[in-house]
Amino acid sequence: MKHLAFDLGKVLFDFDYAIALNRIKARIGVSVETIIEELFKNNFALDFEKGLLSPQDFYIKFKREFISSVSYDEFVDIWSDIFTPKKDVIELIENLRPAYPLYLISNINKLHFEYLNRKHMEVFALFDKLILSYKLKSVKPETKIYSELIKISGAEYRDITYIDDREDLIQEAAKLNLNCIRFDNFEQLKKDLDKSGIYIPGDNEAETLNQLHKKVASYHDTLLIGLGNTLRGDDGAGARIISQLEDKISLKTLNAGVSLENYLGKIAKINPGCIIMFDAASFEGEERFSLFGPKDIQNISLSLTHNSSLKLASEYLQKEIGSDILIFAVRSQHQVFGKEMSVQTTQACEIIENFFLRNFSPSISKTILGLKT
Repeated sequence: MKHLAFDLGKVLFDFDYAIALNRIKARIGVSVETIIEELFKNNFALDFEKGLLSPQDFYIKFKREFISSVSYDEFVDIWSDIFTPKKDVIELIENLRPAYPLYLISNINKLHFEYLNRKHMEVFALFDKLILSYKLKSVKPETKIYSELIKISGAEYRDITYIDDREDLIQEAAKLNLNCIRFDNFEQLKKDLDKSGIYIPGDNEAETLNQLHKKVASYHDTLLIGLGNTLRGDDGAGARIISQLEDKISLKTLNAGVSLENYLGKIAKINPGCIIMFDAASFEGEERFSLFGPKDIQNISLSLTHNSSLKLASEYLQKEIGSDILIFAVRSQHQVFGKEMSVQTTQACEIIENFFLRNFSPSISKTILGLKT
């Protein structure tokens, strides 16, 4: 499974020290430009970012070095109030969250983080884990901070896509075999993510995944059923999804192919509270996938081999065991015999597979009544 690690400064939040320093330029003994040069060229705040100086000690260092008459309380406010959230990137991360493990890895000092966390707690809540230099006492590109990323993610470097705006940090991280993206602007980021095999759910797709998570999490006995003919291009989407999830998630799975009716007795014995059936379909809108209830089958065009059987099977199962049934439709581009699955449908399948692997990976794998769980 792919993982994503984002830098903070200039990626999630823009920042400009000049904004703060110009507010106090009459109360410092050097020019604003001199301070900025010390910060960026001479790493004036490096020890602070590494957590080797307390906020009070850094204030004393700043006051002494730049002949400042600013009080500590004033300094805390001025030093921190330099950030602007990058809303487009944050919204993108919101859409990635259902399908990919997300980490923040940042060279940041205690005052900046505490300020940002107070004002933008919802942004930091998007990430599975925060790797902050001042807490770890290690800054990028030191190996220790990247080792922490491996430790908390449980992934290997090659499975992590790392996004940073600084070329020097990108170059060093690439030596560890991280998949690196140099952030320049939002549109470029989307293109580079796609090239890296990170497929971004759209707004409605992300909402579909969030709804599905709530639904599945509300049952202890959900069954996932894949439908489709893998020899007919996109028609094999449902079967492909289940084949990729077997033995890898904590939910029961069944690959029914084109013969759902042959498995009705087995499904009835399992008596799942919730059944989610994955199938290729055509439906209104531009989403690559969407959720439907059994009553919505007439509004979607399923494969001719599944349409009637899915409707009858849903009615039978609802009557026989009262299961909550959902149809997870994956948009089909073609169903040509012998042709490979389309790029769009393949991307949709990978997003869905990532979603289940991310949210429902098991601690124990076992088989119940011939179904994988």
